[in-house]
Amino acid sequence: MRVYKLASFPLIVSCFYSLLSGCSSSSSSDVSINGAIVAAAVNGAQVSLVDDNGNVVAGPVSTDTTGQYTMTLPMGSLAQNLIVKSTGGTFKDEATGNTTAAGEMLTYISANTLGDGDNVCATPGSTIIAQLVMQHNKTMTQAENAFSNAFGYTPDKSVVPANAMSPAASSDNKEKLAGFRAAAFSQLALDLGLSHDNQFDMFSALAQDLSDDVLDGIDASGAVDIGTTGLRLEADIRSRFSAALINFYANSNNGTGLDNSQIGNIPFAKTVLTNTYKIEYIQPSIMSTMEGRSTFQLHITHRNTGADVTGLTPVLVPMMHMATMTHSTPLPAIAVTEDANGLYTVDIYYLMASQMMDGTSMGYWDLQFTVGGEEAHFYPAVVMSMGDTVRTRLKGQTDVIKDMEGNDVGRDYFIFKEGLTGTGPYTFTLFIAARESMMSFPALVNNTQLMSGMGGTPLDITSIDVDVLINGGSVTVNSNGDGSWNADLTLTDDVANQVEVKLSVNGERKTSDGTSGGLNSTFIITPGSM
Repeated sequence: MRVYKLASFPLIVSCFYSLLSGCSSSSSSDVSINGAIVAAAVNGAQVSLVDDNGNVVAGPVSTDTTGQYTMTLPMGSLAQNLIVKSTGGTFKDEATGNTTAAGEMLTYISANTLGDGDNVCATPGSTIIAQLVMQHNKTMTQAENAFSNAFGYTPDKSVVPANAMSPAASSDNKEKLAGFRAAAFSQLALDLGLSHDNQFDMFSALAQDLSDDVLDGIDASGAVDIGTTGLRLEADIRSRFSAALINFYANSNNGTGLDNSQIGNIPFAKTVLTNTYKIEYIQPSIMSTMEGRSTFQLHITHRNTGADVTGLTPVLVPMMHMATMTHSTPLPAIAVTEDANGLYTVDIYYLMASQMMDGTSMGYWDLQFTVGGEEAHFYPAVVMSMGDTVRTRLKGQTDVIKDMEGNDVGRDYFIFKEGLTGTGPYTFTLFIAARESMMSFPALVNNTQLMSGMGGTPLDITSIDVDVLINGGSVTVNSNGDGSWNADLTLTDDVANQVEVKLSVNGERKTSDGTSGGLNSTFIITPGSM
């Protein structure tokens, strides 16, 4: 039998009691964490590590001028839930540029998730999540899900946010985005009429609002006050955060250099308040909004009385903001029609998705409605279409427009699948729009004039011919006079039918590549499928 010689008994006893007490005089049982306190960067904050009961485990230590800190803590404490807690210090508010005192900021760390050398950063987002756990009895997963659903992202405590006003040259896009999002909360405070030092009361109010999992200005007990400011969170607070992201993007203090596709997906809030109206976006199905034709309703009521508002003529201006360009999208001649009881139906034809299937942002759609002289904005996440063809594009041959550089380019004609109705034969309806410029895509209608970009010669439409071909034969096509056309088709259910659409304007066939040898449009249609 092999016998091992043990170290001295007093040393063993000392280490045993060190583990029980959670502290140690030996560096071998200590670990170190780093991080930053970012409202923007908080200088001179006192940072402690506390447990669920508020007992101090480590610290306090002070942050430097960049908001960063380093802290040593007992290794044995890693097996419990911990909270990075920051108080005091000053920061330069990104939205206003003013220096002010910081309030409490937090990051909640679940047991056994922290390791030696880890970064733990406290931001507005992490503070709200920590308050949901600590004050509103949510699990960490529940808190993160509630926050993500409301604000469109989940804070990553390991990322040190860059200075949104003046990022370091070494800052990468993840760090810049984290700094940008922190700055959006400063912008939100400014937009709400709060002083820059009141945003910490706003964090608490947002957590209280989210305690019922919905960011809508109320919790289980009613309206949510913002501390002692005399202000409350409004029903459209989620929309206000969306606007704050966009407003800080345009703020002259924004030094991140991020473009519209890099600021992330804008949260899609379905309630907007104007001075007079409450406007609610009503999606007709649980399916996501996809590129191609989309139809939804607006419910417009008086903001103060809640009474339905009828007799309005809302005007829609849609705009897609991308990294290198901004463009509009086709609308029917009458995009908004009144139904009844304050309901208005909206038709729009999305040229592209704003969000890829993997969540990558291509930019964002801004649907600006002018209602009774007041503006309301919605930012729907438009995803790529799946399955059957929803849109095709053809180009002119000699039919050209001037682009922004003054070059001649073939005019684009967009053909949208507007609908498929019936049970066989099916009625296949198309909507066709032409491009005048990146900001104008009018419906293709006979006896009208199309402008031709930046200084090109207008095109007078004297004839439009639409042919639908299937199974080698041509089908009668009827014009509805408003850019839409329909044809009755005999299709095989649950099979991908190939339908060809030929378009000629003023006798010139429009083709896939703008040449005489180019192809017509092809739609894949599978009746009976989702």
